[in-house]
Amino acid sequence: MNKLLTYRPPRIAILLLIISLGLWYFSPPNTLLYMPYKLVAGVCIVLGFAGMILAWLQFKRSDAAVCPTAETSQIIMNGMYRYSRNPMYLGMFLILLGTSFIMGTLPSIAAPAVFFLIIDKFFIPYEEAKLLLSLGDSYKEYMLATRRWL
Repeated sequence: MNKLLTYRPPRIAILLLIISLGLWYFSPPNTLLYMPYKLVAGVCIVLGFAGMILAWLQFKRSDAAVCPTAETSQIIMNGMYRYSRNPMYLGMFLILLGTSFIMGTLPSIAAPAVFFLIIDKFFIPYEEAKLLLSLGDSYKEYMLATRRWL
């Protein structure tokens, strides 16, 4: 298992947000984005947070493991999971994207971009391989019916 997988995705998102805020604070004040991007930022943050919390609540209600490295015995295919196989990751990405729009500078886009790459190249393939191994054809059918991100 890759060492990166020992870190929880919310902690990765928070760390990237802190780095992005530092880059924004210490970078030249060349704001590239103005209205209506600030409105788009608010929508991204609210939708991302709401989607992430709703998906997390679905896991809790189903008594499923939220941690990406924990054993999984079931697939949640209703609610948020009808539209995305990874709504919690999508929510974190939207929050980071919204905050980068608020900052409006070129360095601030690094956080959502790096988060997307880490999740898409390390966490999701690990989880998908683990679920295919443990759940087999039922997860394969779910993968074919539901997109990875949106």
